[in-house]
Amino acid sequence: MAFKCALRVIPISLALVSAMLAAVLSGPASGKSLEAALLNDVPTCEPLPDIQRFLDAANSRPNPLDNLTPGSIVNLRESRDRAALHPLREIKLKKIEDVQVPSEERRIPVRIYVPEDVRLARGGKLPVVMFIHGGGWTLGSVTSYDSITRELSRAIPAIVVSVDYRLAPEHPFPAGFDDAFAALQWIGGHIGEFGGDASRVAITGDSGGGNLSVAVAMRARHEGSIRVAQQILFYPSTNISSTETQSYKDFGEGHLLTTRSVESFRDFYLPNVLDRANPYASPLLAQELKGMPRTLLVTAGCDPLRDEGYAFAERLEKAGVPVVYRNAPGLIHAFLNFFNQDRAISPYAQAVLDYAAHVIRQRFE
Repeated sequence: MAFKCALRVIPISLALVSAMLAAVLSGPASGKSLEAALLNDVPTCEPLPDIQRFLDAANSRPNPLDNLTPGSIVNLRESRDRAALHPLREIKLKKIEDVQVPSEERRIPVRIYVPEDVRLARGGKLPVVMFIHGGGWTLGSVTSYDSITRELSRAIPAIVVSVDYRLAPEHPFPAGFDDAFAALQWIGGHIGEFGGDASRVAITGDSGGGNLSVAVAMRARHEGSIRVAQQILFYPSTNISSTETQSYKDFGEGHLLTTRSVESFRDFYLPNVLDRANPYASPLLAQELKGMPRTLLVTAGCDPLRDEGYAFAERLEKAGVPVVYRNAPGLIHAFLNFFNQDRAISPYAQAVLDYAAHVIRQRFE
């Protein structure tokens, strides 16, 4: 399938961040077919200058994601948590609370973010966004994603519940998926105690967290346990069984996330080869997507996962699901991780987070 790019694609530079956001916001919020929101085929993109400078520095030394071992994974987790303790700026909220969610197998740590702004409250209750962090199902934590979840809570404004699910290789599929689903179940029964409205729940996540977000929404649809009103997916992994798309060929080397690192993440998370075709692991392979939540799906233009993200948006649209698809040209996989960490790249992440907050806010107003 030839890749197509979203409405009003414009080059992004630091001076054009606000223009990009305005252009994206001018696109259809919902109700139009995906094809109507697409332009002609776009040639292989080049990273933005700020991104290219980062890549030049990163590519001058070995990529730690290309040589993952159980020991190096632990070291990467710890280093990312340490880096998150030194954000560029403080994002203040009314309250942040760590809670242990009971489940059949363990107590799942979650972090609850409560904003000062209550403009979206109904009957004193705010909408809720469950956030599932990325990291190839092996990396990431509520700590390393703290700035992103703070900003979403502030900008929407909504209560955000960030889930510290179990990670591979210590806990392969379906452990993390089960934790995320148990957290959603808990939200349905208990978020009111924290000022949240269980009738207005969205799920969001990036990369592997986007994959888990879809899987949790699929399971909730099948089991009818809680209604998910919206899913917001940032450069999600939707088909872990294949690395044969054009975007893998174009960006599978030298763009931070590599084909080799994806295969390592896959092998740690899904050591059983048969599990890789499970729709809860590769949702693009699901036979039926009818009844999935309204979706915003954002891909990065220079990302190996770009094409499978677009393909999943297309599948959703064909199943009758309201979909907004946006591609961010010139950005690489995991660009949100630079939010509030890297002065050059953070503004691009800010623009996308602002747009996502706008879409969620529209849904819950």
